[in-house]
Amino acid sequence: MTPHALLWKFHFAFFTMATMARIRDKGAEPTVDEILVLDKIFGNERLAALFTPDTYHVIDYDQEWDAPRHGMRNPYFPEMNTPLAKFFNADSNTTTGMYKMGDVESGATMTIKFKTMPYSHNKYYFSDPFLIYDMYAEVSHNGEVFTETLDRAEDTLRTKRIFVPWH
Repeated sequence: MTPHALLWKFHFAFFTMATMARIRDKGAEPTVDEILVLDKIFGNERLAALFTPDTYHVIDYDQEWDAPRHGMRNPYFPEMNTPLAKFFNADSNTTTGMYKMGDVESGATMTIKFKTMPYSHNKYYFSDPFLIYDMYAEVSHNGEVFTETLDRAEDTLRTKRIFVPWH
């Protein structure tokens, strides 16, 4: 017969580790892959004419979690509106962010605005916590202001679905 103290130690250790992992995952600041953002900028012909990898400068950066219930009301993600998803998830793990950039040689400035969602490549492998599904750039150069779309939400969400975590 085994003593019950050992069972309680395992129980305490398991739930302590699970709680610490939950705090770690929910307490971290969101970050997007900057290399992916730069690849999209320099891959766009119109933006690559104004911004070069050698002369651009990041002026400001911000990425915040969406308000807890705002992501649940997002029309792009009806999966988050189900009673089961609302019960298990306090938020949708989506983010909204921006980069403010300038180019030293051309004098152009640009504000890149993006939205991200959690995405799973397959059923069991969670590798992209922040997949950019909507991105556009507002560019100002020599008094001309224009908007360039880098990723359209409708195009991205046609082939990819949000990952709904159940923990």
